[in-house]
Amino acid sequence: MTLLAVVALVLVGMYGGVSLSPGRPTDGQTQTADIPGGLQRAEPLVGFIVVIPADLPADWTPSSFSFTEKSGAAGAPPAVRGGWLTAEGRFITLIQSSGAVSDVQNAELGAVNPETGTEQVGGATWSVTAGRRTEVAWIRTVGDVVYLITGSASPDDFRILAGAAAAAT
Repeated sequence: MTLLAVVALVLVGMYGGVSLSPGRPTDGQTQTADIPGGLQRAEPLVGFIVVIPADLPADWTPSSFSFTEKSGAAGAPPAVRGGWLTAEGRFITLIQSSGAVSDVQNAELGAVNPETGTEQVGGATWSVTAGRRTEVAWIRTVGDVVYLITGSASPDDFRILAGAAAAAT
């Protein structure tokens, strides 16, 4: 049994499942994603025009992309999600959906939260509400598309992404 355990640990270690860092943890690599490519490829699957935010800071790392098709899971509205890691190591995500605002909030935030204020960015008004955990969410509707920004990023980073999304619409 001991021999089997040793062999299993050696195999896990060889294939990157375990790392040893005596003294302190080390920073790992940040996962990256092709957000513009993902948004372009997802557009025909979600059934609405998807915007691709441009001119985002060079030190933001595109770290996640996902989508829910228009014939998607159990009542979830069609949506595309692109997420970035900001220069300060905080997360920010832009979600685009053709669902009703309340359906998008339920699907993406877990609840329909009351508006706590508004933000003006580039001539566009965004409603501010609570997100998941201690995060904030900004919501704006243009035509039939709901834009939702959420994450742990700073208000300045929210303004940057809101401006980029508004400029692309």
